[in-house]
Amino acid sequence: MDRLGFRSDRARRTEQTTLIETSGRCEQPCRLIQDQQVLILKNDPILHITPSRSFLTLSLGIIPGKRKRIGLMSQDIEHLGEVITAAVPALLTALEGMDAAQQGYHPARPAATINFIAPFTESLNQAHALLAPLTFPEPVAKFGNHLKTSFLYATRTCENLNAAADDSMAFLRASRTFSKALDQLFPLATLLNPIHQFFLETPLRTSASVPEHFLSEASHCPIIHIENAYDQRGGASVYIPHWVDPNALTPVVIALHGGAGHGRDMLWSWLREARSRGFVLIAPTSSQDTWQLNQPEQELPALLALLQFVKDQIQIDPTKILLSGLSDGATLTLQLGLQPGTPFTHLAPFSGTLDPALVNPALGLLHQDKPIYLVHGSDDWMFPVAIGQMTAEVLGARNPNLIYNEIEGLGHTFARTALKQLLPWFSAACALEQ
Repeated sequence: MDRLGFRSDRARRTEQTTLIETSGRCEQPCRLIQDQQVLILKNDPILHITPSRSFLTLSLGIIPGKRKRIGLMSQDIEHLGEVITAAVPALLTALEGMDAAQQGYHPARPAATINFIAPFTESLNQAHALLAPLTFPEPVAKFGNHLKTSFLYATRTCENLNAAADDSMAFLRASRTFSKALDQLFPLATLLNPIHQFFLETPLRTSASVPEHFLSEASHCPIIHIENAYDQRGGASVYIPHWVDPNALTPVVIALHGGAGHGRDMLWSWLREARSRGFVLIAPTSSQDTWQLNQPEQELPALLALLQFVKDQIQIDPTKILLSGLSDGATLTLQLGLQPGTPFTHLAPFSGTLDPALVNPALGLLHQDKPIYLVHGSDDWMFPVAIGQMTAEVLGARNPNLIYNEIEGLGHTFARTALKQLLPWFSAACALEQ
């Protein structure tokens, strides 16, 4: 037990099997995602590849000289193209399903998650079985390696979600393998339009080909990992949209992970929105397993240094710097964001707790009008919804600019669905242009 009066999310996670109260409703479909399976399985047409215009057909099939030099027959190229044409939509659809499943996961209802992802798992495994034995020719070997590795991590994510019924830590492993699947897939976003569309928000999935201003994305290396490999701590991942005017004032979002999390994982919770709306995204990694909630001021210098790193690359809007976080990251968001003199103009804590020290009337930290968008799930199994409601009551009594969004059916995970309302609230520049 720490001074917050609550165990950190990492400590509570190890005890979750004793804290979970199973009941007669434990295997009912999650209210948050029960309708999402049908919607996703409709297979958004934009996620399909037109068979006659697959990537390999276009890049190799129309270049006879190159095909001859690498010893490929036309039928080889066509077969590879046909497999990719069939496999990529299965991968993208499964990833959409996994994203939805993670929002509705509850350790007392693992069968609901398993049943939800079952059709995605079946299609994914079938596609992977077709793709895995194929050899990609040298000119597209790197493409093939990225695609195969993304498939591998996607199938592992399904395996981890299916194992959650018997292994309380499997859900955490699923979050990591899901992140790695996206990490491997993103470099292909400008090579196949369906993958490009996947990394956009749904209303923007309208173009029949990769738009001109995105074609140069890969050469600009929009994602920068600063000593932030998956086995490193204390670094950060930064996304700077390549297409924004470097001299224009650009909003910044700093996204803090939860206990035992990693910035490289948290990056993908916001990347689609950052790429669609054009804001800078900073996803730091704590130097320890979680943030120093007993000494939050120790975390501030690293965040300020990251802001300066971005300022050296692009003009940022000093009136639009959002500090957000999940779980322990949400607690740190309030600890740092309510301190005087910090540059954070807006706060968005997700599924966290309120540090009792902030309530000390002698400090007067809550008596300010800094905009706060507080999110909590009704089915949070780590920090019960009563904690979110109490936080909203305490903050709202002192801050007229508090918005409390309690999401029905949400467990203890990042609520990506809340970003549709949160981002325009944060900045008009982050409104989605369609």
